[in-house]
Amino acid sequence: MEKDNINQEVEKEKEVTEKTVEQEDISKNEKTSEKKEEAKENPETDKEDKKKKKGFKKKDKKDEQIEELNDKYQRLFAEFQNFRNRSEKEKTAMYETGARSIIEKILPVVDNFERGVAALSEEDLDSPVGQGMNLIYKQMLQTLEDMGVEAIEAKGNEFDPMLHNAVMHEDNDELGENIVSEELQKGYKYRDTVIRHSMVKVAN
Repeated sequence: MEKDNINQEVEKEKEVTEKTVEQEDISKNEKTSEKKEEAKENPETDKEDKKKKKGFKKKDKKDEQIEELNDKYQRLFAEFQNFRNRSEKEKTAMYETGARSIIEKILPVVDNFERGVAALSEEDLDSPVGQGMNLIYKQMLQTLEDMGVEAIEAKGNEFDPMLHNAVMHEDNDELGENIVSEELQKGYKYRDTVIRHSMVKVAN
């Protein structure tokens, strides 16, 4: 009797374990089928997952070399642009300084021609020598003007220390205070830069 009881219990346990295994298999199959159905319903999510997996791949050596060469090219191009800008600025600065130095040397010659023409009488001005001097003087002024040189206005204007150099003062009731009464030497500007200040007499 005892053996029969034991056998019956063992068979019951076998039946229970077989039922649990069958239930687990059924649940697994249901889950896999559900995943397949979700993949069918949402193919875009499946594609995104594949793209993400591909994104995790390492870059190729060729791509890395291309990126390095591109970076070097961009840096070299930027350095070349900076160098070209600097060289252009240096050229213009050298030209400006050279032009100013030449103009400063020419101005005394212009002053001498101006004094010589002013000292001539009307008869001398009508003579071939006087006419030649006057023509050369006008040609020099025109050449300076073409270069960007212009005379500074002084007489009758208010004294400006940025343009005028006051060497004399006088009491003049006809003129207002701080007005230039006489120009002793012309001043000149080159492209808005004063090359030589006007030497003037100022009324108090």
